[in-house]
Order: sequence, then C-alpha cells, then structure tokens
Amino acid sequence: MTQSHPFRSIVAETLLIPLYMRAKESRRKNPILYDPTAERLAESLDYDYSPFEGAKLSEVGCVVRGWYFDNAVRRFIRSHVHPVVVNVGCGLDTRYQRVGQGTGATFYDLDLPEVIDLRRRLIPESPDNPYIAASLLETDWMDTLRSRHPEASFIFVVEGVLMYFYEKQVRAFLHQIATRFGGGEIWFDVCGTMMSRHGVKPDSLRKHEAQIRSGLCNGHLVEQWEPALHLLDQANYMKFFRRRWGFFFGQILGRIPWLCYRFSSLLGYEITANNHSV
Repeated sequence: MTQSHPFRSIVAETLLIPLYMRAKESRRKNPILYDPTAERLAESLDYDYSPFEGAKLSEVGCVVRGWYFDNAVRRFIRSHVHPVVVNVGCGLDTRYQRVGQGTGATFYDLDLPEVIDLRRRLIPESPDNPYIAASLLETDWMDTLRSRHPEASFIFVVEGVLMYFYEKQVRAFLHQIATRFGGGEIWFDVCGTMMSRHGVKPDSLRKHEAQIRSGLCNGHLVEQWEPALHLLDQANYMKFFRRRWGFFFGQILGRIPWLCYRFSSLLGYEITANNHSV
C-alpha cells in the first residue's frame, strides 16, 4: 500500500531524488550501490517520479556519491574504537542499513522535523540508529551528542545538502562542528562556482523550485575558512565508474579534475583541533 506525504519545504522534497536514484540503481545488474531498502521505500510512496527520468548525470552521480561516502564511513569505523556516524540532512538515506548493521557503531540520522516524522513512519528507529529532528544550523544537538558520547570519535556525512545553504551558513555550520568534534571527520559534497554563480542546476533539479545558493571549486578554501579542518580528499564524480558516465563525461571530462571541480566535488576533512568549547 502506498502513502502520500505533502512536503512543506521544497528543499525537504529533494530527498526523493537520491532515494529514487538509489532504488533505480539497485535494480540494475551489478549495481554501483545495492540498496533494497531504497527500492522498498520508493515503491511505498505515492509520488510522481517522472520529472527525474532523463536526468542521466544525476542518476549516476547520486549513487556514486552514496558509494563514495559509504566507503569513507567504512574506513572510519574500522580505524576508530568508538565510532559515531552522523548523517546530517539524512532525508530517506539508508546508510545504516547498507554499512552500519553489525559494526557496533552508532548511526544518527538528523533532518528537519517533517522529514524525521516521515522517516519514523517508513524506517523504524533502532538503538544503534536513533533519529534527531533538528536543523543543521542549530547547535543544541551537537552539544547533546558531544556530552552523550564523550569518548567517541565522530564522522559527519552531509550529503546533497550544503548547496541549498548560503556560504555564510555553510561556514557557520563547519565552524560549529570543528570547535566541538576534534579528532573526527566531516565529508560532504558541493556544487562548483560555475553552478552557484550562473544559476546552473543539476539535471534532476531543472524542473524543481529549489535553488543552488553556494558553491566552491577548491577544497583548500575550506581550510582557510576553518583552520581546524584539514583536507583529506577532493574527488570529482566522473573519475569513478567511468563507463557509466559515457565516453565524453567519463573518459574525457573526468580526466580533467580542475574542470570537473567547477561543477561539483566530493570532499572529506579531518577535524584536527581538539577543542570542545565554542
């Protein structure tokens, strides 16, 4: 039986894009990302996904991004004694189901209250996968996590989110994380300045009202914003699974990183400071 959910926020509604792309990918033979939970969730919602059809770059990009961040989380869990994973702006992501079960790590999923209400209806919470209803711009949830897990090492994944916020908001968020979670990591994706400055949208958003409000091309710029953050990796999507992108994007454009970064990047940072005060 399907159910409908009228979204109050146009940004919240974008959570259906990666969900649908993961579900579609999961049905392929030899998928980049196998996600049977996403298949079930996409089928359970009464929603017209047809505007996302034909968004070929987003179709591959969403699952490459999920695969990339899954691998970052796996590495972090293997290399830390008390790992805590925080999916910020989680939407209907299923990272806990893909990589978290049985690892001993705690996976928090955080999003706006209307999204968490929907999550709770579709994906019941578990002791290892609790939910937080809050905005990433708030700080109470950060202090709560820090006090709840004083010995833990935290990894934050902010997937498909920060481009909807202004640069000032992004910088404030990164500062609040960096001042509290030394010894951890934060991974996120960004649009490049070619998109943010010229109003260019990903192909999956061209019929959607959501706007790209910030972008950056050089991952080292974040180190200037926040010296506690040390760049671990900046990757362009098209260096991975080249055949799936097609000849031009995979074999030509994907081999020119600086040009790809003008459109999008995948970024990871170590939080080098160990200062829990703001």
